[in-house]
Amino acid sequence: MSKNVRKRKTPIVARINPRGAAAIVVLGIFLMCVVVLISKAFFVSNSKTMPEGIDTATITAATTPVPADESAVPGAVTTTVPVTTTAPPATTTEAATTKAAVKMKVLDVTYLKQEPDEQSENIIVLSPNIEVDVLETLDSGWSKITFLNVTGQLTGYIQTTFLY
Repeated sequence: MSKNVRKRKTPIVARINPRGAAAIVVLGIFLMCVVVLISKAFFVSNSKTMPEGIDTATITAATTPVPADESAVPGAVTTTVPVTTTAPPATTTEAATTKAAVKMKVLDVTYLKQEPDEQSENIIVLSPNIEVDVLETLDSGWSKITFLNVTGQLTGYIQTTFLY
């Protein structure tokens, strides 16, 4: 035979040891878990609790067990939301253009104010996509709204441009 015969090379896929491939996959999964745990420790945004002093307009329901009696299903849980009413003073000298309650949503993060004025005291921070009832729209560009918060029904004013 001639000396110029080329040797066939085995494809790389056939040369990989299955145990070595499994070890590489396990090591990759382990490293991904370590990265996730480290990122949860470093980034505050992954925290499940709100920082103190921040009140957002979100609705959460507390669950309380139902007392067992003849009409209740054993082990049933009912959802209750505490309701308290807070309302700003009702003295406004501005002309209102609408009087009917209309359901709308908040467009962006904004403050609920006690009066239809930028210098008025803030009641709460409203998050985007919170559904509110618009009680009236003033000619000055402010809307009187009400909505159900964790602490109960809140009523105040926001700029009409923040509603959709």
